[in-house]
Amino acid sequence: RARTTILPTYSKTRAHVNTSIMGGGGDNRRNSGGGGGGGGGAGGGGGGDVGINNKRATQHKFRDTVVVGTAWFMSSAVLSTWANTAFLNEFGSTLGHTYVRFIGSAILSAIAMGPSRAQHELTRGASSFAPVAVCLFGANLLNSVALVKTGITVTYVIKSGIPVLTVLLCVIQGARFPMSIYMSLLPTVVGVALASASDVSFDGVGVAAAMASAMAQTFLNVTSKKASQTTNIQGFPAFFIMCCIASGLATILFYTTPSPPLFTHAMEQLRGPDHNGYPWLLIIAAAAAYQIEYGLNFVFSSYVDPLTFSVADIARRLAIIIFGAVLFNKDLTMLNMMGIVLALVGVLTYNLLNQTLTSKPSSKADS
Repeated sequence: RARTTILPTYSKTRAHVNTSIMGGGGDNRRNSGGGGGGGGGAGGGGGGDVGINNKRATQHKFRDTVVVGTAWFMSSAVLSTWANTAFLNEFGSTLGHTYVRFIGSAILSAIAMGPSRAQHELTRGASSFAPVAVCLFGANLLNSVALVKTGITVTYVIKSGIPVLTVLLCVIQGARFPMSIYMSLLPTVVGVALASASDVSFDGVGVAAAMASAMAQTFLNVTSKKASQTTNIQGFPAFFIMCCIASGLATILFYTTPSPPLFTHAMEQLRGPDHNGYPWLLIIAAAAAYQIEYGLNFVFSSYVDPLTFSVADIARRLAIIIFGAVLFNKDLTMLNMMGIVLALVGVLTYNLLNQTLTSKPSSKADS
């Protein structure tokens, strides 16, 4: 599940990873304008007005950032955690879960964008984003498998190691990094191993699915940059295009492979003597939670710098693990907690170092 898109920029001899958010490129800060010193008293008054307007704009920006950031954090840590886990517990269908999320999100995104714009963007970017959408589909389906097999804790601790996989992929492609980058990833590797091995619900298939999901997310992060550059489509429209393509894949697999009768079960429960609408609630919640989380993700990432987003994302992952443990009575051992903290500290250290390296002039980075 991922949300920070790590896009590698590297030379043949030495490189750094530029952490950015897909669709978060560019400075979206709102400027109320400014003027070089005008003439006379009118100019001085205008300068004072500009100062007041700038102050108000900054205050509004801060307020909006806090509101959107809090909403994104809560939608991911609370709403998505409950909706996804409850859905999988009720229906037991990982493919159905993936199908519902992509179909629902594609429909909601099309409504939000408007039919004409949605059709235009899909026609313009479908071919370029097709490989990225395949990665998104694989990452989500494998994530659902991991949640069913091994639970929230192991799944999200393993997926916190996406920076490790990204660096590994860049090295395979010929990139080289400062030793500090490699050392910063060591705590994450050790923490993931410790938290996974000590978990009471450890399952080999689940761990493999979580690792494969993290790898698919890594390929998505890398390939999304090229698709965005080719089409000049990014952010929410890019997400809509990928959801449409992934919906097609999910539909084909959902109706051509054996899977639990998702909608039949929900309808039978609703028509039964108790008129139980809970299964339908879970279907709607799974789709809505996915859309809300990703929509707020793109808005929040445009308000803050990559490092702030990375720190918030680490806190979000920790909140998902803790809330999931409380909501579903998951016991966390001392080794579990040590591994979780160690893995997330490693990710934070990596992001701090990476931000320091990317802020240096490129001439120094490539020397």
